[in-house]
Amino acid sequence: MGTTAIPKLEEFPEGFPRLSCFLDSDESFMLFKRFGIVFSRLLLNKQDEIRRMEDELQGMDRMDKALDNQEYLLSRDQDVKREPSSIPACWSQTRPELLKKLETKVLEYSELLLKAHQLKSLEKPSARDYRSVLHYMENDGGQLYEEEMSWIYDKEDLVSLRPGREHAWLDGMLERLLKVCRCRLVRYIFCTPETNARTENKAIHYYDRRRIALCGTFLITILILVLLMIPIWLLYRSSVNGTIGTTSDTIVLILSFTLLFSAALSGFTKAKRHEIVAASAGYCAVLVVFLGNIHNARS
Repeated sequence: MGTTAIPKLEEFPEGFPRLSCFLDSDESFMLFKRFGIVFSRLLLNKQDEIRRMEDELQGMDRMDKALDNQEYLLSRDQDVKREPSSIPACWSQTRPELLKKLETKVLEYSELLLKAHQLKSLEKPSARDYRSVLHYMENDGGQLYEEEMSWIYDKEDLVSLRPGREHAWLDGMLERLLKVCRCRLVRYIFCTPETNARTENKAIHYYDRRRIALCGTFLITILILVLLMIPIWLLYRSSVNGTIGTTSDTIVLILSFTLLFSAALSGFTKAKRHEIVAASAGYCAVLVVFLGNIHNARS
């Protein structure tokens, strides 16, 4: 039975071959130029070409109306079969020919516009990912000629092919902690034989993305449980002390933990605003119901 082939950086010659292997070795390293200015220039050029053709088409329509050639405006079939003698001498082409060219230009423009939109929708690289790629290109074997590696310094035009994850911020924090704590236990938990086989360079560290995501999910679960259990415990202690529902401290407590819950959702997930509002309302409702049950029990 064959073994899994893992591309190793050192197996590729320095320059474009090794840099290509490095960029493909981890999703956070896949940074490329968007060429936003080039796309804008091409779109402007196509847009002006279409504008000129549109003006020419409208000029044809107005001239036919002025010359009382209404039949060519009322019937496409009549316009297609139009006799050359009835075509004004100032026209460089017939209306059907212009429409055919206009269709081609509009389709090209639409395709280019959608491609530009897709590229614009890609996320910009995080500062951490950008520094990693920049450091490799300048120091660790990814060097190119100065002119050909200038693209990496155009940070504002770079996009990342890394898929946006729900806990991306938390993943980044975990990765920074892993780089600080490079003990054997950490490597055992977050590294796999496949990640270890990607390079022999001790300065480059690869971690299993699935394990990092699992750890992030576990930490968020613990955080949610803590944010739920602490206010419940405090409310219970208030009931034991006989102060439940008699001071403003209870309201402040509920509002404070609801705010912390909303901040946790906003900072650790990609929940939309209405989702955060709904979840916070549900969280607050749980605390209020618990408070009401305690009050009824004491009554």
